[in-house]
Amino acid sequence: MSIKIIATDLDGTLMAPDHLTVTERTRNALYEAHKKGVKTAIATGRTLKFVDYVVDQIPFVDYIVHSNGAAVYDRKSDSYIYTSLISSEITEKAVKLLNSMSVYYNIYMDGATYVQKGSEQFFVNDGLPSDFIEVFASKCVYCDDMESVVRGKGAELIDVFYNNDEQRDKIFDFFKENNVFMTSALAGVVSGTAIGADKGTALSGMCKTLGIKPEEAMTFGDASNDATMLEYAYYSFAMENGDEICKAKARFSAPSNADDGVAQMIEKYVLNGDE
Repeated sequence: MSIKIIATDLDGTLMAPDHLTVTERTRNALYEAHKKGVKTAIATGRTLKFVDYVVDQIPFVDYIVHSNGAAVYDRKSDSYIYTSLISSEITEKAVKLLNSMSVYYNIYMDGATYVQKGSEQFFVNDGLPSDFIEVFASKCVYCDDMESVVRGKGAELIDVFYNNDEQRDKIFDFFKENNVFMTSALAGVVSGTAIGADKGTALSGMCKTLGIKPEEAMTFGDASNDATMLEYAYYSFAMENGDEICKAKARFSAPSNADDGVAQMIEKYVLNGDE
């Protein structure tokens, strides 16, 4: 049975280790699959506005699953086909809690990343390339008063960068008490979304709409926020550089992102028909 859709995570998966580049080999593999009629989707923890330079490199992408599955954007129709938000009440409560703590956090709303001014002092870079951090920072919306910005609005995702176990426990307890789904793409970071808002649910809904079965779907990931997407698809690949949760959920393994692992598996299973 042929593969009809490819859904891939970005950081640590599709992107080169600089988090900014889609290599020529990877771009060509995706494009050749596209020419064969295979649908392509980016599935990322990033916001919609923080994938623009990725889409510039692979402009034939059909769908963007962003904010860890809280929203699905159809590039052909220039419209959202799915959204699932944390309620405005919980979002407001979360901001009040986080403002009382010495932590850096992001609120994802309307496809953008909102940052409370002053919280940047608590950001600790745990190995991300400095060029990537600069690009990320340039695309954020900095707020004087985050509480007023989020008032009456639901969040796609809440990202918190904790610095110690006490902060982690307090954040985890808040999310659990308020039925917020937790996952992580990086060590020391917890991401909260609405219950049911995850990459797997988003991909499943897309595939049902398109008439694509799980055994016709190919997915790639490297972190726990990719786990539900990897569980859904038959052709699921954990990157060699991925975490143990990711590897436990995937059916197959792929070479690391530094070795064009996504391209290698597309070449093998889609372009050369080794199924």
